[in-house]
Amino acid sequence: MNTQIEPKVTVCNGRFTIESGYDTHMRIPEELLNCVAFVGIVEHRDEVRAYGDLIGTGFFVFRPYDSPELPGLGSAYFVTAKHLSKDLKGEQAYFLVNRKGGGITAFEELNDNKWWSHPTDKSADVMVGQIRQKPNPLIAPVQTKNFGVPEKLDSLSIGIGDEVFCVGLFTPASGSDKRNTPIVRHGNIAMIPGEQIQTSSGYADVYLVEARSIGGLSGSPVFVRPTIRISGWEVEGEKMLTYGMGAGHILLGLMKGHWDINEDDLNKVFVEHDGESGVNMGIAMVVPAYKILETIMQPGLTQIHLQAEESALKRMIPKDDSAHSKKPIITKNKFMADLKKVSRKVSNK
Repeated sequence: MNTQIEPKVTVCNGRFTIESGYDTHMRIPEELLNCVAFVGIVEHRDEVRAYGDLIGTGFFVFRPYDSPELPGLGSAYFVTAKHLSKDLKGEQAYFLVNRKGGGITAFEELNDNKWWSHPTDKSADVMVGQIRQKPNPLIAPVQTKNFGVPEKLDSLSIGIGDEVFCVGLFTPASGSDKRNTPIVRHGNIAMIPGEQIQTSSGYADVYLVEARSIGGLSGSPVFVRPTIRISGWEVEGEKMLTYGMGAGHILLGLMKGHWDINEDDLNKVFVEHDGESGVNMGIAMVVPAYKILETIMQPGLTQIHLQAEESALKRMIPKDDSAHSKKPIITKNKFMADLKKVSRKVSNK
């Protein structure tokens, strides 16, 4: 996703410097801005209009079909934070996205009008809905192959201190009727716990990032930039390593919210999360990407995905022509034998 550039070489007074062959600045690719939608709920209606409020963020995910005959095809999902469902309270939800060529359009229907939560972990703050295709939206979904599952994080040396950013709704300035305008907030991975930790909704598997979350960012995708290892210097014969920023971005997870405590507990050793009246500590909680993937890959959604793939394959196979299908298969030997039967010797007269 980052632009590869020629290394910059500088020579001065017998010393040289070679800058990385990648753009290491944290410029956000346009496709990552277009993977999100703003979640709104209807407050009231009149005869021709629906009126509502924006309450959070979600993002689109694409799961490709496995069949090589169907390149570029697959299932599309909308992912957001499960705790937003308390705000929905059975109301119809809209997902506002930018339209190609300008303007905003809305997704308002899920397949079977159903949300799916994690199949086994009730503490996972994620819900997924399979979306129906809509013409002309400006969407660049996150590919499941770019999910930061533990194996991928390990292979890319992603860990504590790596730079992250999230893309989502800033409710005081969300845009206009001409265009959604997401906000981007940066931070760093602060902790990858090996066990569940306290959150506003009980103990859960989350990553902690040093980034100040706000209400509208709930459900936002959180991305991390991979690390590269660079050979460093030797200390007492032992080779040391230094680290730098690599190219591309990986989905670290989904923004759950920020860690709050009561103001009187700021300097205490033992504190409890206070999501109602607490102070934002500048530490945000992220639902790991593998929890999102487990939700998408659960048996019910996988069955729907496979059925859709099977239907797509059947549409590619031409229907048998009954008139031609009943014709016998003619081999070369049979053709020559039949030809001799109907042939007659030509007279030389």
